[in-house]
Amino acid sequence: MSELLPAPDRSERLTERFSIMRDRYGYTLLDRDGFDRFIADPGACLILFAEELQKIPETWDLTVILPEAVTRLPIPVRVGILAPETARLLAARYGIRVWPALLVLRDGAYLGTVEGLKDWSAYSRLIPELLAAEPSRAPGIGIPVLNANASTSCH
Repeated sequence: MSELLPAPDRSERLTERFSIMRDRYGYTLLDRDGFDRFIADPGACLILFAEELQKIPETWDLTVILPEAVTRLPIPVRVGILAPETARLLAARYGIRVWPALLVLRDGAYLGTVEGLKDWSAYSRLIPELLAAEPSRAPGIGIPVLNANASTSCH
């Protein structure tokens, strides 16, 4: 599905696609501050974590799949879009390691993610499952904790 374009054209094309998604579907383009306000609102939301097309061309595919998947959901959801720079800044907060990714939240609580490009049937199944899930702790990237007084040996 992804077509190869020169890098500058890809970047401009992704920006244009985000504008179309905002104008046609009512999705919200989020910056870092807007992200926190967006997730604080009540209800379910999906957030697209995008990456530059020259790095992850599959990002384009998800921008095409997402509106179709949203129209088939059993409940209304708000959709936010994070441009690559902002998405990279917030990815660790939710343990996102594979791009593109969809973050699923309800009332600001973590429900799960769909990472990497999947086929249509996976989105049709996974998004409703996540929307129905119980909130859980986001799997942020762990930082080892060292005890300065502990022995370096495990015995």
